[in-house]
Amino acid sequence: MSDWSRGYPVDTAYFDTMQPEISPFRWRPALLTARFAPPSARRFRFLELGCGSAHTLIALAACYPEAEFLGIDFMPEHVVRARALISEIGLSNIRVEEAGFADLAATPPEAPYDYAAMHGVWSWVDPETRATIVELLGRWLAPGALCYNGYNCAAGWAAAAPIRQIFREAPAGPAEDRYGPARAAVADWLSYSQTPALEAFWAQLSRQSDGFLAHELGAKHGAEVWVSDLVRDMAPAKMAFACPCELHEQFDALFLDGARLDFIRAGTAQGWTQTARDLAYVRTFRADLFHRGALRLTTREMIEALRALPVIGWDRERGFGLISDLPVKDTPVATPEITAQIAALSQDGPHPIGTLVDGLDLDAQHGLQAVLVQLIRGNLLVVRPPEEAAAAQDGARAFNAVAKHHLEAGRNLLPGLASAQTGGVVIVPKALQRVGFGLDTGTPEQLDWLGQIGLTAQASPT
Repeated sequence: MSDWSRGYPVDTAYFDTMQPEISPFRWRPALLTARFAPPSARRFRFLELGCGSAHTLIALAACYPEAEFLGIDFMPEHVVRARALISEIGLSNIRVEEAGFADLAATPPEAPYDYAAMHGVWSWVDPETRATIVELLGRWLAPGALCYNGYNCAAGWAAAAPIRQIFREAPAGPAEDRYGPARAAVADWLSYSQTPALEAFWAQLSRQSDGFLAHELGAKHGAEVWVSDLVRDMAPAKMAFACPCELHEQFDALFLDGARLDFIRAGTAQGWTQTARDLAYVRTFRADLFHRGALRLTTREMIEALRALPVIGWDRERGFGLISDLPVKDTPVATPEITAQIAALSQDGPHPIGTLVDGLDLDAQHGLQAVLVQLIRGNLLVVRPPEEAAAAQDGARAFNAVAKHHLEAGRNLLPGLASAQTGGVVIVPKALQRVGFGLDTGTPEQLDWLGQIGLTAQASPT
């Protein structure tokens, strides 16, 4: 193991992936509902720590041409890949640099950053590196800035500690089957351990590639995280918990009932809401937003900002709406009649949420609740205001033109596309990518909804 690794598996590059949940615009409904004011929608500075090959960050740079982006990773292979893609797309508002977090913590930035993001990083590094990250955030982020932190959640991962230990101690197999002995040992252990929940968790993990497991299970300092510990650790950077980054995670009563919902309510009354939620859901991953002194909104300001968000009619089966696989319960503000009204009102959008609310046979409070429920159900999709989407069209088209080129060449470089309308990454199955790019014939419905978020074939910029 190289001396510079600090226990991180640097002998294999992390597999290329994209995280749709990392998006300043996508965070807006959750932030507003939690009554926090987000930074500027268009002109901002965005920092990603441990960006890997930076595919998500590059897509964001394509969607926010007036913003500036910086990605940091200490693996040279990741930096080379990221710079090659940036050059191929032709973006000028993003840099990816090779550096360690300690290098950045010791140096002030050219200007403070309004956003920071780190996906998985916190779960894989040692305590000293975590402290360095906090020092860096305190020095690099502006007052009012937001930080996204995606990490392995202890409630769901704690029982898997033996699996992690097996992967650390089992001997490596041949190069083509590096974790074969570890996989076999886990399967043997689970065959008699009589832990159905852990067996189901391993069934999901075991389908992943060795490249994924090397980082998820093989990192020397990999560990599950309790949100209360993270809140404590982020405090020296003057950062406080804002909310989960996805809107649906603020509406437990739409998903749970009985003892689990009562458990969360009791935890909330006693001041430990988020841990109670993790335990009730047996959560394995969290994606949270922390703020550095963000402005708090009044109830009136929150409602006005939510009403201004544009939405289009959608369908959960298309994706990009509800993230959770849990079914949404029936509710008095989502009867079939109200659902049908909202579907009719949202046709030929986008329309501001307030227009839908005002068109319902409900008072303003229940009308807003009804629209938010449909948003959580995936029957509505929040999109950017027309002027923001228009400014992002050229960059998104350039990104997707490169994706089309690689798809035609048979390379699996980009698992997602850039949407000017949603302000970030969209994960679309390869078959539908081909339809959107005009490489295969699709149904009128497929072409319609791909077109609504800018994923159909269009003239590529020069």
